[in-house]
Amino acid sequence: MTQPKLFSTPTFRLILLSSAIFGFSAFAMYGVMDIAINRSMTRQMDAELQNDILTLSDNDGRMDRDRLVARVQGRIARHSRTGTFYLLQDEDGALLAGNLPPMKVPFNGTYDLPSPTSDPEHVLRAAGISLPNGLNLLIARDAYVLDEVADLMERTFGVGVLLTLVAALCSGVLISRRLQQRLETINRTSREIMSGDLGRRIPVNGNDHDFDELATNLNNMLARIEELMDGVRQVSDNIAHDMRTPLTRLRHYLERVRLSGVTVEEFRSAIDIALLSTDDLLEMFGALLRIAQIEARTPCADLQPLDLSALCEMVAETYGPVAESEGHRLASAIVPGLSIAGDKQLLTQMLVNLVENALQHNKTPIEVRILLHLPGNGGGPELTVTDNGVGIAQEEYANVLRRFYRVDASRSTQGSGLGLSMAEAIARYHGASLTLEDNGPGLRVLLRFPGKG
Repeated sequence: MTQPKLFSTPTFRLILLSSAIFGFSAFAMYGVMDIAINRSMTRQMDAELQNDILTLSDNDGRMDRDRLVARVQGRIARHSRTGTFYLLQDEDGALLAGNLPPMKVPFNGTYDLPSPTSDPEHVLRAAGISLPNGLNLLIARDAYVLDEVADLMERTFGVGVLLTLVAALCSGVLISRRLQQRLETINRTSREIMSGDLGRRIPVNGNDHDFDELATNLNNMLARIEELMDGVRQVSDNIAHDMRTPLTRLRHYLERVRLSGVTVEEFRSAIDIALLSTDDLLEMFGALLRIAQIEARTPCADLQPLDLSALCEMVAETYGPVAESEGHRLASAIVPGLSIAGDKQLLTQMLVNLVENALQHNKTPIEVRILLHLPGNGGGPELTVTDNGVGIAQEEYANVLRRFYRVDASRSTQGSGLGLSMAEAIARYHGASLTLEDNGPGLRVLLRFPGKG
């Protein structure tokens, strides 16, 4: 990862922009605080100077001239090194006492004066008053303390803002580097997947909640894509395998009739057989299309309230005579009044597929049972279709849910190997889980529907 790429990341640019905004805001705040503090300290100094003038002149300003001169000279002697200056002049501007050069009188109010030390960094803050006895009194103090406070604030703010900006930039580099590393991991995994390694997954660190959640969701999506790709590959292989035989058989039969047939009845019989074989193939393609249409729907979309108990009763009543005509028995134990959100046509087709699947793959008499109840764990209804026939080996449970897959024992029976695949697709569309279990003997197909919570 090159440095220019690191500095051009959106995260680093965002942190840089935030740092610039923070720096600008900090300097603006410093300017406002500097003005406010300077004005506050100036007002405080002016108030102290005014109070000092009133104290020195006994508030009324009618003190005897000689006495006031003595007071001013005494103050000068005591405060000669404290940065406080005094000036007392008469109404004509003559200097009576003080350690400041004479000024034009009168001098009322507060203002800044140059320091008598000729130091440009030192400015005096002065307050003057014209007394009722005609004298003019001025007291000034060195305002260097205000400059010291301003310099201290400037240094403190400057260092603080600089350190904050450096910390922000360093954190921006670290965060951007970490972000780039995670993104590069995702990009590298994506490139490997695009190159054909569909089994690759994005690593999950376990200490980064947002990226781990993103990686988990992407991994689930990749697993689903891999599953679909495997399904497409498996369907293609099975179509090539399962359809090749009937199509080859049909072609050989038609070719034999074309070569040896002599009567109209023979040709008509050949056409009838060809039509039946074609119907079987069309039915197989129709089942594939229905599965694809079901899987293309958004799970649990457009479902309506449905009385599942009534639907199971209807299928049990309809297929009871069919089972008896084939030497089997169909029984049911259905709890009434159980409802779900579902598609009646799809659920009917699913239940019919499960019942027909059990009847077709057992030659000897068996009992098929349809069970519907509400478990006590707070979940939704559980629908079970069981039989006591030959069953399926447990190692074949995952395989028989794949399209066109048929165990060796059932290849001689009618069917396309799509019944359980369609049942699972319908169950997934309804948010239900389909599980195959050993019924000892026979097969148990368990469907768990989601609860209403």
